[in-house]
Amino acid sequence: MKPNLRRFLAALLLLGVGFYLLPVVRFNAPHSNVLVDGSGVVLGATVAADEQWRFPGTGRVPEKYAAAVCHYEDRRFYQHPGVDPLAVMRAVRLNLGHGEVVSGASTLSMQVVRLSRGNPPRTFAEKALEATLAVRLEAAHSKGEILALYAENAPFGGNTVGLEAAAYRYFGRAPDDLSWAEAATLAVLPNSPALIHPGRNRDRLQAKRDALLESLAEAGKLSALDLEAARLEPLPDVLRPLPRDAPHLLAKALGARLETTLDRDLQRRAAGVIERHHREDAGIGVNNTAAIVVELETGRSVAYVGNIAPGEGPGSHVDIVTAPRSTGSLLKPFLYAAMLGDGKLLPHQLVPDVPARIGGFAPANFDHQYTGALPAAAALARSRNVPAVWMLREYGVERFTTLLRKMGMRTLFRTADEYGLSLIIGGGEGTLWDLVGLYRDLALTVTHPDGELPAAMTWRTGESSGKRAATLDPGAAWLTLQALYEVNRPGVESEWRNFRGADSVAWKTGTSQGFRDAWAIGVTPSYAIGVWAGNADGEGRPQLTGFAVAAPILFDLFDLVQTRGSFEEPSGALMPVRVCAHSGALAGPDCDETGVEGVPLAGERGPACTSCRPIHCDAGCSHRVTSECAEVASMETRSWFVLSPAQEWYYARQHPDYRPLPPIREDCQGSSTGAPPMAILSPAPGAEVYVPIEVNGERGRVVFEASHRDPAAELFWHLDDAFVGTTTTPHQLALAPEPGAHRLTLVDADGARVERSFRVLRASKP
Repeated sequence: MKPNLRRFLAALLLLGVGFYLLPVVRFNAPHSNVLVDGSGVVLGATVAADEQWRFPGTGRVPEKYAAAVCHYEDRRFYQHPGVDPLAVMRAVRLNLGHGEVVSGASTLSMQVVRLSRGNPPRTFAEKALEATLAVRLEAAHSKGEILALYAENAPFGGNTVGLEAAAYRYFGRAPDDLSWAEAATLAVLPNSPALIHPGRNRDRLQAKRDALLESLAEAGKLSALDLEAARLEPLPDVLRPLPRDAPHLLAKALGARLETTLDRDLQRRAAGVIERHHREDAGIGVNNTAAIVVELETGRSVAYVGNIAPGEGPGSHVDIVTAPRSTGSLLKPFLYAAMLGDGKLLPHQLVPDVPARIGGFAPANFDHQYTGALPAAAALARSRNVPAVWMLREYGVERFTTLLRKMGMRTLFRTADEYGLSLIIGGGEGTLWDLVGLYRDLALTVTHPDGELPAAMTWRTGESSGKRAATLDPGAAWLTLQALYEVNRPGVESEWRNFRGADSVAWKTGTSQGFRDAWAIGVTPSYAIGVWAGNADGEGRPQLTGFAVAAPILFDLFDLVQTRGSFEEPSGALMPVRVCAHSGALAGPDCDETGVEGVPLAGERGPACTSCRPIHCDAGCSHRVTSECAEVASMETRSWFVLSPAQEWYYARQHPDYRPLPPIREDCQGSSTGAPPMAILSPAPGAEVYVPIEVNGERGRVVFEASHRDPAAELFWHLDDAFVGTTTTPHQLALAPEPGAHRLTLVDADGARVERSFRVLRASKP
């Protein structure tokens, strides 16, 4: 090879290497925070750190704008390599003829280079550098990518940079939705961004726009009819405000485009529901509300209202959806489902509902009323606190907290001992997001009885956890949903069916101690929706309950979405068992009335009835007798449904058909049937008692005392047919009866009973 040729090739090689070592354009300017819905529509944005509205790029350019800007700025964009030789020759001719630069022959690629370099002064050297870097840019990027770089970084007047920001600020819509007139307006604007100023240069801007439209029509890009319609469209006259459709999620964008699963239209309607109820609830001192709407199957959140609009009230900046709050009664369904699935409970098994101290904790029902005993499903539907605490003691607090954490509740950071039995009635905290996730999984366990649940909930596009293992038994989950279809409360809350669609939604409300948090969560085969209402600072309000405040919002949100049917019983998830018609437990040998019901597979190992037991009585069973006081031939043996004395006291008042144990016949009182094994030591028969006034002026108490033959016996005390407490040895109870005549009644666990009448005199001062 000849030396000159070698030197030429070496120089060519060095030139090629040098060319590829040239930097590719980079844009380092800060971006706005931008939040978009599942279809890419902007839900909200904030100004960038340099006070510019500059959205992060999407890499896409709409067809109308691409046609308009290429036609206006660079008609041979798709043919040249970054520099247009024909345009260069034309520019040289024009510039020489005028003796100055009147045409720069800049292609879109060269303009991208210029924008990336901060618009330096226009010199021939700068032009040469721009041309070189434009060719390098073309070697590194496709035409579509270069066009997108231009659209994302071109100036559009004022502090608006980029096509997307301009489309929303000038026309209030996404670039894809721009008309031909709007696309043409934005195509000519970077060439003369000052023309957009309201009140000035309007004629010049319109002339440029219309000239471009006519040229596009001549090129066959739009029809004559489209041209006429486009020319009639007015120019934008004022800047439009950016959307503020999900402000509490927008704060998470942090200088990037955050793509969500939300649906803008549903988001706006959901926010409208929240706003309307907020105006109503503000009158009772409730300032904050949050809600989420989630597709059951996909787990995608299609509406996320973190609070009322920021700035509209106290605490409005707080994203309540992720804020831990007292759960109220919302965890009760999961305890019920867990016990059903383990066979520790049957759906209609009676559970205690009496005032009691359980494990050092004295729970009370919301209405301070008691039924004695009621079916477990009814206890859940009526959200009774005492049965729930009893159930948690049976199941175990540590085991229950483990279950909740496994199901996705991330806020249980204390030990089981620290939570104690109060966990089931609001002693723990949860977020609206996690709690809706729990209810969604309860429903999914029914629709996916194979044990594989779809991905966890998300509000971010592309974020998926994959399939998950179910935690609950499908049969137990279905029975739980059936109980939640029947959510019912006494008093005013018995009108729950007035809510539209309430019979097709499995739902639960919750109210925290001190009326600080009101919850309502519901599920259908299509959606899971949750609502929280209250005050972000934790201030309680006496009218703030889940039913009164949160439930109406819940059903207004369900009205916004299309729901379908109810949950179908999962095939093979239940098995028939014979249960006692009285106690709801598995039928035992002494149960004379039974029925069949479906229970989870573990239910066949469930608790057997202990409430039905045989008794011996006289003819007609008006009294109990034994062989020591009655002829065996005249005795009857019957099965009798017997509740504990405390349960019986309340149960009988609501169930007129309940028959207490027949009394022991008088001539059998000394027999082994049970001569009264206890006695009232004080007050004495017919005693007159003074209740003293204490030094502080308050009424004091009088200590009454009893004894029982069995040192381990538990006595149930009643004053004038009202249950007042229980005792174990020593049997002493301090009471403060009002002046007048009274009757004290004591009953033990076997139904033995003693009574004593006494009178309280007017209180005496110390």
